[in-house]
Amino acid sequence: MLRHNVQAAMPVGRNDLPERLLEDYRLEEMLRNPHRFIRPEPVSEQRLPLQWRHRVQYAVSHAVNAFYSLDPDVRKEVPVQYLLEKWWPRKTDGFESVLHYWDVKNKITDELSLAIAMNDDLKHPAILFEQWRTELPSLSMHLSMIIQAAWQPEGWDSLLIQKYMVVHDPNVVEAFQHMVSAFCWEAFGKLPGMIEIYCLLEGRKIRYIPGRQSLIRSMDYIRLIRDSMPQAEVVESEQFTTRDKARIHEEVDRWRTEAIEPKKTWLM
Repeated sequence: MLRHNVQAAMPVGRNDLPERLLEDYRLEEMLRNPHRFIRPEPVSEQRLPLQWRHRVQYAVSHAVNAFYSLDPDVRKEVPVQYLLEKWWPRKTDGFESVLHYWDVKNKITDELSLAIAMNDDLKHPAILFEQWRTELPSLSMHLSMIIQAAWQPEGWDSLLIQKYMVVHDPNVVEAFQHMVSAFCWEAFGKLPGMIEIYCLLEGRKIRYIPGRQSLIRSMDYIRLIRDSMPQAEVVESEQFTTRDKARIHEEVDRWRTEAIEPKKTWLM
């Protein structure tokens, strides 16, 4: 069984360096909506209701968590559609139209059911919707991630990490692959055996197998994100500033154009 060394990797308190913390959900939202951070609307003009994507992601996450929290024998008797319905938004607020609401619901229900059926051989998750944090000593920073589902299939000595996304976004996918690789290496002493990302609305499954060379690139990616983050001593909150978020996008674009190493990514 793979040993979890996150506690050993967590800092016990360092006063010589200001703490830099990279949280996956904050970076994901910034990558999805760069225009909101580069040219943010005045507070009075910002729409208060959550976007439909947030509401659907909330339902999907709760449904997946509830389903895999059940005993494997019980799962056969409880369709994931039932659990999804329990958490699905009751109102069409935030959706483009009533038709859009039903189109999204039907597509997400079908694709999530298919994804669950494809994973019928996975019995007991090693990690299920837990927020984990570890230190990246070589980068003098900390990394916080919400791991939706991690498994150790029979015969594997490493983890299978899964993420369920409502809408595909290549920047988010790339960031997740790099962050998971770096996190598992520092926290568990092993790279994940495979990373699977389900993009439900598009019906896509992205598989990524990290290796030692890709780990170097993952560390480089996180380093450039770190260098674009505000210093702890000059920022009172954990939020990125508009300038920081714009700079992250500029650095990621530059880093991507300079990269020449092919990625091990397969689309199914």
